[in-house]
Amino acid sequence: MKYLLVIATLLVASIARAEPIVVAVDGQDIYIDLGAKDGVGAGAELELLHEVVVRDPRNGTMLRDHFSLGTINVVKSGEKISVARADDDLKKRVLAGDRVKLVSAAKKFVDPWAEQVAASKPQGPSAPTPTGPAGGKPGPAGEPIDHAELAKKAFQDTLGKPLDARVERWLALLRDDPRSPYTAAVQREIATLKKQIAVREQALAKARSDSTADRAPRIARLAAMLPTDTDAVLAIAPIVKAEPGKPLAIAFLVRDPERVTRAWLYVRPPGAPGFKRLDLAPDGDAYLRATLDGDMVRAPGVQWYVEGTVGAEGTETEPLLGSQSAPNTISVERAVAEAPIEEGRSHIDAHIDYVDFDGGFGKGYDQYYQAEIDFTYRFLSPVYAVRLGFGTLGGMGGPKDVIDEDMTDRCLDEAGNYRCKSVSFSYVYTEVEYRIRPNVAVMLRPQAGLLTTDVMASSRDPRRCAGATNVEGCQFVTGFGGRVRVRLGDESSTNLVIGAGFTDGVGTLLEAAYNWRPHPVVPIQLSVNVTDQPVPENFGVRLIGDVGWRKLSWFYPSLRLSYQARDIDHAGFSGGLAMNFDW
Repeated sequence: MKYLLVIATLLVASIARAEPIVVAVDGQDIYIDLGAKDGVGAGAELELLHEVVVRDPRNGTMLRDHFSLGTINVVKSGEKISVARADDDLKKRVLAGDRVKLVSAAKKFVDPWAEQVAASKPQGPSAPTPTGPAGGKPGPAGEPIDHAELAKKAFQDTLGKPLDARVERWLALLRDDPRSPYTAAVQREIATLKKQIAVREQALAKARSDSTADRAPRIARLAAMLPTDTDAVLAIAPIVKAEPGKPLAIAFLVRDPERVTRAWLYVRPPGAPGFKRLDLAPDGDAYLRATLDGDMVRAPGVQWYVEGTVGAEGTETEPLLGSQSAPNTISVERAVAEAPIEEGRSHIDAHIDYVDFDGGFGKGYDQYYQAEIDFTYRFLSPVYAVRLGFGTLGGMGGPKDVIDEDMTDRCLDEAGNYRCKSVSFSYVYTEVEYRIRPNVAVMLRPQAGLLTTDVMASSRDPRRCAGATNVEGCQFVTGFGGRVRVRLGDESSTNLVIGAGFTDGVGTLLEAAYNWRPHPVVPIQLSVNVTDQPVPENFGVRLIGDVGWRKLSWFYPSLRLSYQARDIDHAGFSGGLAMNFDW
């Protein structure tokens, strides 16, 4: 109902009027055909006036007068229409057609798209000057009574007063001047005023009525003001576009509720062989509604039309809006489907290795440990994956000939010089993986960190230089390095990884790793490394086996065993652990 009232008020507001009026009343909302162009905005105060037709009893002159019902306040305004609110008592006495007058100061509003000017308010017709016969019969004191003057004063007293106050004033004149020659005219005026009171009370009662019989004619009159096809029984606001796959609610305005008995909505989505009929359910006094299921709302559009029975119950159906041969169409946007989130795009790898080249197991001079943890996220495109990690490497190393030939196990050469070093390298790295082909990937890894070297013969602890006050023999440098790897094959199944890396002050690493799964829960990796770590002296070979147990989809541990040698007399066994997380 409110939608209908708002549309009707917009149409009515476009019609030029001598005086602004109440266009419609809908519950708390009072629609006024005054807007920003008239200097009316939110907060403006308006006086509500009711028009009454009166007659001067002396000469029969007709006059349209107004009396104040009260004041209302504007809550929002458009260019030509405003919405006002009244108190609970006043809103019961407001009718469409009542006059309004701006009592607060007019303001100027400027539309950013068009220049607006405040419309001046025309003045109402002036009251005619009553005339009539002068003189009269003498009063009780012998003075003549001026019947015309008494009637004139009574007439002027009624101007601007409510209807019941006017009736009381004329009755008072008849009591005060029972011999007035205007008695008959005054009595007719009283009858006219009482009739106007009755008409207004009846109109107010009808406006507040919930009866369909009372409301339907008003709806029909308002609907007739809509700027659409007046011959159509139904009206609908344009539906520009609909979202695919979502239910679509449709509402129709019934222009004349008394005429439409039943109605049905016929809908045909793209590819359907025919139309599907949906019942249009009444909603309030003037609406019919239906909802299209989401599976019917598909691109490029949905065709529809409405049929119903107009008139008496049992009459044949007829097209009300569109037809089967000429249906209307609602455009539906193309569905934009986002690719499902792929599993396994995030991975954490944490591993630690102990590498012993001389078999000393902590007492020798050629062993080190290395631990790394990194996080991988697979972007898939354009960069396939990025790894961010942290690592640490610490141990001892030196020339293998000196280590093997020193019978004192002190890493001294023939001249008695200490030739081994303790190193500690803490670093961070970022690895970027590019997919050249679905089964060919290139991984580039720059890294940098703090490299600490201890050349003191008395120390076997690679961490002696960290935080010590005595840093004699300690060297601190920034170590830079990098690694390049190429993977051939499927990342999640069988593949071969070949790579090479170098870190200044730590050494070189050449590697080849073969990954496969002989069983779905048993991932295996066999690796061959050629390296001179932890200090760049002599190269050695490492053979590494990594066996995991993947019983869970998101986690699996693995055990790492290795054998390494720089020559046949300089070799040892070692191992490590790894944990992998996927989600």
